[in-house]
Amino acid sequence: MAIRHYVLLATDGFVDLPTTPDVCPNPSTRQRTYIFGFVGGLFKVDDKVINSTLDWTDSANLPALLAMKGTATLPAPIIWAEIGDHLYITLINLGMAELPDLLDFHTVHLHGAHVATQVDGFPETSFGVPMWMDTTSTPPNATYFFQPEHPGTLMYHCHVEASEHVQMGMYGALVIYPSIESLAMAGITKNEITKQWFLDGKWQSQIPGTATNRNFAYNDIQTFFDKEYVMLLSDIDSTWHEAVRTQDPTFNAVNYRPNFWLVNGRAFPDTLLPHPQTPSPGSDPDLTQINYESYVHIKTGNKFLLRMINLAYQVAPWHIHGWHFMVIGKDSNPSPFLAIAPKLGLMPHEAQEHGFTATIGSGETYDLLLTADDKRSLYKNYIINGQDGLPSLCAQLKALQSVDPGAIFDIPTEPVSCPGPNTVNYINICDGTQGVDQFFPQFYPMHNHDDYKVTNDGTYPGGQLTYIQTDAPEGKDDCMEGYECEDVDDDLNGD
Repeated sequence: MAIRHYVLLATDGFVDLPTTPDVCPNPSTRQRTYIFGFVGGLFKVDDKVINSTLDWTDSANLPALLAMKGTATLPAPIIWAEIGDHLYITLINLGMAELPDLLDFHTVHLHGAHVATQVDGFPETSFGVPMWMDTTSTPPNATYFFQPEHPGTLMYHCHVEASEHVQMGMYGALVIYPSIESLAMAGITKNEITKQWFLDGKWQSQIPGTATNRNFAYNDIQTFFDKEYVMLLSDIDSTWHEAVRTQDPTFNAVNYRPNFWLVNGRAFPDTLLPHPQTPSPGSDPDLTQINYESYVHIKTGNKFLLRMINLAYQVAPWHIHGWHFMVIGKDSNPSPFLAIAPKLGLMPHEAQEHGFTATIGSGETYDLLLTADDKRSLYKNYIINGQDGLPSLCAQLKALQSVDPGAIFDIPTEPVSCPGPNTVNYINICDGTQGVDQFFPQFYPMHNHDDYKVTNDGTYPGGQLTYIQTDAPEGKDDCMEGYECEDVDDDLNGD
């Protein structure tokens, strides 16, 4: 059990949204949009101070805290803990740099957390935190407390005038991991000498020795994952945001009409770029545990978890190309099928909830587990050599390229760096000049299947769209045994 103490500061700021599909757009084409939000983050864990600047009780820190006014991030910082931790969140209301006379209270509502009403963050049944007015003295503040009893994916947001404050950007992800103790109660243990994992005393060879309790979504062996990604969905009605900035009294929120749709606070193609909130390599492990990166990057064979959170005001039918996911949890509750399947002696696929589109309502979370299966045994022979009397796909792509070179798209690879991102295309992968085994990497889109939400103010592609880059499996970069891997140059030339 750890004592984790976060400090959040409520304020405002701006985001620059893309309006073109260019991966590295000209800054002049971006739409500057006013937001509310939180800044700050993890202050300390037990007696270890992570960010001393967040110590609001030290008068020497007051200028630095005041300097955060106007720097709101979208989303707010990720908050995470383990079962049994004492989680404290201190809220300070910095006020607004753009609207200094706006004296709104703010709160932190831990959406989905089972807490006492005094710390629920709903102001009408508890309290609000007033704006810091006397900046020569310690700011007024309140500290929320949460002791997690169950793992899962949650969210948090301000609940003052929630219709406006959530739309304006006052929200973030909340993730609770199983603890070593909670896993042990479910029969899941690790021998710290041999680094082997066991379920009820039976060795689980599929789980690597490097795994920790934070490689499980729930207290269930079936919820192990190699990598995890938060996908926090939201939307922006830029007319509403501008009406707040100008304090337009004629705007009515019932006329809500979003024109930007976001994943982790960004719209495609920004969803492919490194997230500005991701800590630099070498940062404290309590900071690097989880982040808001939205370009999923995995190796074939990995199990990866998508923590889906919908804080938009519209339903999101989230569709993933290429694979079917397994729903292992919803609203921080494990799927009942996880327990039912073993008891009935059924194969996992027979008694689990699978799908390729998850319909996620506002305020809901889903935990989707996917396995990056190796597709070469089914598809490589056709792609490289052709089959069933049909020419290879590589030859077909070469023919298309001869008609119009623009028909073969260059795909930015993760990590994407601007202004000159690295790209690959499938002609070069066929030629063997890029990628591995004339097959990898693979790129699977995932997006909101209300496809008008895959636009930025009407321009396609944009909005709630990102990619999954799947690299060659570890240690299996050569051609698969039993499959032809001949030079395809002759095939590409039509010989």
